[in-house]
Amino acid sequence: MPRRPHPKRLAKAQEQFKAAVTTYLESIGTRPSDFYDLELDTPAGLLRFTVYEDWVAGRFDDVKRATMLTKKIGRPCNPFTGKWNFHYFDGTIESLKPDQVILDLSFYIDWLLNWESVAA
Repeated sequence: MPRRPHPKRLAKAQEQFKAAVTTYLESIGTRPSDFYDLELDTPAGLLRFTVYEDWVAGRFDDVKRATMLTKKIGRPCNPFTGKWNFHYFDGTIESLKPDQVILDLSFYIDWLLNWESVAA
C-alpha cells in the first residue's frame, strides 16, 4: 500500500494539475460557461467542463448523441446524465502529473472533436 503523500506536496501537485488541465482545455477552444466553468462545441453536442484538484468533470447537453459517440471511442459517458468524468488521483502524486493526464484526456477529446473525419 503506497504511503500517503505529504500534504504540502499533494497541494502543490493538485494546483499544478488544475492549472495545466485548464490551460490545455482553453488551448483547444473552450470558452467560459455559466453551468460548468468551461464549454466546448463537439460533434456530440455541447460539452461542459469543470477542472478540480485531481479530476475533470464533464457533461454533455445532448445525452443521447453523446452516449452513442462516446461508446464508439471507448470511454462512454453516463447514458442517463451525460456526465463524462475523468478521475486521476490514485493516492500518489505521480497520478497527477500534468503531462500524463493531458495525454490521456487529449486522446479522448481529440477522438471526439475529430469524429466526423474519423467516421468518414
